[in-house]
Amino acid sequence: MTLTIPADDYGQIRIFSVPPPASEALLNSDPDAVAQALGTDALNLDFVDVVDTENLAGLSLLDYLHQGYDVPADLADDAALRDLRGPVILVMSRATSGAAVTLHPAAGVRHVTTIGQPARLQAPLSPLPGAGAAGIVTGKAPPSNAAMSGRVATIALLVLFVLVALMIWVAS
Repeated sequence: MTLTIPADDYGQIRIFSVPPPASEALLNSDPDAVAQALGTDALNLDFVDVVDTENLAGLSLLDYLHQGYDVPADLADDAALRDLRGPVILVMSRATSGAAVTLHPAAGVRHVTTIGQPARLQAPLSPLPGAGAAGIVTGKAPPSNAAMSGRVATIALLVLFVLVALMIWVAS
């Protein structure tokens, strides 16, 4: 079985179950062991987590995902995760570094579910058409009406200030 994570994948966590007993190297997130289990070494292991559900100190995997990864409880697939026991591998979308990656899980490693909200927006595949971005802007734009009004008001205030100062000087 193969699983391809698309290049535009965002905000999802793929959960894989590992048949017990898992090797100590896998439980310690050794890069070679994780690459062997998932069938690729193209993942950024900063965004891959290996968890033994037996060591969660009373938390269920659902609670761990909710508290550790801020996965809303209503997004988690309760039926698929409720009775999951033993080691699991959590692969975040960011583990692919924005490239499409195909996983070839080892025998016994099973994709349980994918949780999270997929990206709703897609980047355009070609440049956006339009003449607005074409050409070179030369020269200086003329001042706006608001800028001209502000300049006139400033000059008027300066003239009034000089007149008031002159009147005070003559009066004294």
